[in-house]
Amino acid sequence: MPNESRKFAVILELEEGGKYSIHCPALPGCSSQGEDREDALAMIREAIELVLEVIEDRKREGDTVVDGLPLADTPALLAQEVREILEDRVEYGLPLAIEFSEVTVPALIAA
Repeated sequence: MPNESRKFAVILELEEGGKYSIHCPALPGCSSQGEDREDALAMIREAIELVLEVIEDRKREGDTVVDGLPLADTPALLAQEVREILEDRVEYGLPLAIEFSEVTVPALIAA
């Protein structure tokens, strides 16, 4: 099924100097950064693909830990991530500006 794809919501944070941090809430720990917005989106797309490949490999090996991963965007998951990001930004005196985007990756594993 090479033509199938999946979309993941990502959250971008503008950092000092115009760089971006970027997170994928559906894949805990999946984050990256980039010199600008487009670079950050390309980097997170690559990170998501790598995480999905590892999950697929582990599932083939019978690892049940990966069964607990969300792997899907939900309003509750996104709201929790936004809350945590904004709390951190307040703590460090950073602007409260964040933005959402979506990245599309090949569907390597079932949702």
